[in-house]
Amino acid sequence: MCTNYRRTKGFDQVCEEFYETRIPVRFPERHQAPNLEPQPEVRPTNRAVVLRAQEDGVALTWMRWGLIPFFHKGPVSGWKAATFNARAEGVKTAPSFRDAFKRRRCLIAAEGWVEWKGEGKPKPKFYVAPRDGAPICFAGLWDRARTQDAGEIESFTMVTQPPGALSDLHDRAPVVLRQEDWARWLDLEAPVDDLLTTEPADLYSIRPFHEVTGGLL
Repeated sequence: MCTNYRRTKGFDQVCEEFYETRIPVRFPERHQAPNLEPQPEVRPTNRAVVLRAQEDGVALTWMRWGLIPFFHKGPVSGWKAATFNARAEGVKTAPSFRDAFKRRRCLIAAEGWVEWKGEGKPKPKFYVAPRDGAPICFAGLWDRARTQDAGEIESFTMVTQPPGALSDLHDRAPVVLRQEDWARWLDLEAPVDDLLTTEPADLYSIRPFHEVTGGLL
């Protein structure tokens, strides 16, 4: 499972990366940019930045990581399934994800993800990111549920795939989307099966996490 990722880019940088692909970024308060404080580590149940299709661009919003499907009517705590990851192999048929895959895809703002490997307690943490520093997003799905305790809540899941050449690190990897694929992932009429594949391992750098955070674990 992929349970930890990193997003430190601010609003201006996120917008610039989308403008480079001719996708304008929208947000609820048109005259006030949202405050995107860096998130050095995002974990399940945290609120995080996602972008979803809206009119002629994308809407930037915050959602809970861990998808609660539309059909859940109880309290948030009553949803017990681990839905922070959605396996690409079953995303079209799994009850919790199939409707979102058809109707509600999103992009998860990120720069890389964290994995644990090795001996010791806790195990050493490693950071995986594109070697060339190119902008990426993770493929995501989102949903909206009306819960008993929190009212209407929007949440998302990260689509994962077999790790391919990264199998020495973990048995799953996020579906990483490059800039040229962002619009297609959000286009519900476009074929996306070819995006659910693993990139060659040599496209990524793998470093001890403390090297990325300046010594902070």
